Amino acid sequence: MYSQLSLLVFMSLCIALHPGLVLKWNEAGLSNYGIHIKTAIPYTFALGLCALFAMAAAQSLRAMGDGAKPMRKLLNVYGGLMLVSLLSTYGYTLNAGLKNVHIILNIAMALFQLSAALWMYATLPRSTSHAVWLGVLSVGFVLAVIDYFKVLHVLFTAQTFTGVGFGVLVVHAVRHCADPGQ
Repeated sequence: MYSQLSLLVFMSLCIALHPGLVLKWNEAGLSNYGIHIKTAIPYTFALGLCALFAMAAAQSLRAMGDGAKPMRKLLNVYGGLMLVSLLSTYGYTLNAGLKNVHIILNIAMALFQLSAALWMYATLPRSTSHAVWLGVLSVGFVLAVIDYFKVLHVLFTAQTFTGVGFGVLVVHAVRHCADPGQ
C-alpha cells in the first residue's frame, strides 16, 4: 500500500508543480517530470519509493510461506522495473539510443502490469470491484497501444488508467496474500 500511495502522492505533486506537461491536448508522459528541474525530485521519490516499498512488501510476505511466493516475485519484478524505468528517465532525451531503451523498458512495464493484473485477478476472490479495476487497467493498456501507434497522443491518460488499475489490484492482492479470508 505504501508503494502505491507514494507513487500517487509524489506524482500528484509533480502534476501540481507543472500541470502543463500532461494536462493538454498533446499529452506528454510521466517521464517528462524526471527531466525538469522543478519536478525531478518528487518524480524520483514517486518511482523510487514505489519500487523500494514494493520490494519491502515482498520481503514482508516471506513470513506467509510458499503460498505467497508468486506475489513476492511479482512485487520484486515490479520494483525492479520501476527502478530501471526511473534510471532510464534521466538520460532518455540525450540521444535516440537512450530514448529507445526508455521506451522498451516502459513497454515491458505495461506488458508486465497487464499480465500481472490478469494473474492477480485470477487469484483474487471474484468481485465486481476487482473486475472494474482490471477494466480500468485494460482501458489504459489499449490507450497506450493507440498512443504508441500515434493514432492519438494520450500517453498521460494511458499511464494514469494503467497505473491506477494496477495499483488497486496489487494492494488488494497483497492484502489477500496476507489475509486470505479477506
